Amino acid sequence: MEHLLGSSKAEIETRGIAEVVLAGRPFRISDDFLADINRQDQTACIAGLGRALLVMHSPQDELVGIDNARTVFDAARHPKSFVSLDGADHLLTHRADAAYVAEVLAAWASRYLRG
Repeated sequence: MEHLLGSSKAEIETRGIAEVVLAGRPFRISDDFLADINRQDQTACIAGLGRALLVMHSPQDELVGIDNARTVFDAARHPKSFVSLDGADHLLTHRADAAYVAEVLAAWASRYLRG
């Protein structure tokens, strides 16, 4: 996450907060948020989920790299699945991409939903 902050990271560290544009949208990021994400052991959290996990990632995603998606997928226990969203952007701004994700997610999740 921190690599996405660019020069705003210094402002956050100095002022305690800054507005950062991520994926074309403004967010207020505080130094508390940065401290919190640095304390998290996401690999351990993912490994301990005890639930089925679906990871979806686009090779064209400019916000979250494939290495991050691979780390999440590798940390997860089975059952787990990975779906490549070739051509999609991070926020699924194209209706066709969002519809595809919805269809795949619904079909995938139906296997794990009770009743």
